[in-house]
Amino acid sequence: MTRSPLFAAAAADDSAALLALLARPDSGGPDARGPYGLTPLMRAAQKGSARALETLLARGAAPDATDEAGNTALMYAAARGQRACAEKLLAAGASKAHRNKFGLGASDWSVWPGDGRDIRDLVQE
Repeated sequence: MTRSPLFAAAAADDSAALLALLARPDSGGPDARGPYGLTPLMRAAQKGSARALETLLARGAAPDATDEAGNTALMYAAARGQRACAEKLLAAGASKAHRNKFGLGASDWSVWPGDGRDIRDLVQE
């Protein structure tokens, strides 16, 4: 994963740092891209960083931005069983119906957490 301060703040659920970094003209903004086209929102969703996710959405992060494989933040949240992040993404307009380049959606990704029934119920189409 990228070592960018923006991505690190998203992973650490550090909203204050995110706000300071996003205020910098060289930050790349809330939809900055890291390796494989990942965004800070995807990293926050993956890590369960709900406050950081809210901050990024409030600063204009696209809830349905895709990485190089067509994956969204909702898919990353589903794959890790991060229900609070998935709820926030859905409230921001993230699509349950989106499919990546391999035809998989968030409901498919939700089978990966050990006991992901909680997240599967949320992301079913």
